[in-house]
Amino acid sequence: MSKPTKALEKEIMTVLEKNLQSIWDGDVATYRKTTSEDCSFFEWYISPQRIDGLDFHLRELRVHKMVVGGSVDPLEEEEQLFEHEILQPRLQVYGSTAIITFTLMVRAVFPGKIIHKSHNETRVFRNFGTRKKPDWKLVHCHKSPMATPDSMSVLRT
Repeated sequence: MSKPTKALEKEIMTVLEKNLQSIWDGDVATYRKTTSEDCSFFEWYISPQRIDGLDFHLRELRVHKMVVGGSVDPLEEEEQLFEHEILQPRLQVYGSTAIITFTLMVRAVFPGKIIHKSHNETRVFRNFGTRKKPDWKLVHCHKSPMATPDSMSVLRT
């Protein structure tokens, strides 16, 4: 393992931020640009099995605003805000592979209430470009639940 330079660390963390923000924004183009076609996911709250390929998540993003954010018509209901924070990130770089482990906290702001949800993540990125012209893409993501009052009902069913 080589210790990433500050520039490399910033580069990879920027791709992670773009990848995550594209989910809240329902931005299919950015998500596609930052995720490999043959990506794999373990998402405990969606499926007990591994989910393979980009196509599943592109379909999810297309309906994400309706499912998570309510109506697609901004005149129909009050504005809602979804944002995230990456807590305690650890970046490890092995040549053209980068592993980022962190706790993801999601904050959903609705009229009259705020909801916080967190889980642990490992995201693996690979540079499909060159050192001079990098093209970092997500190739694997593993999400692990945290034992909180909200997650206990899911974990015990």
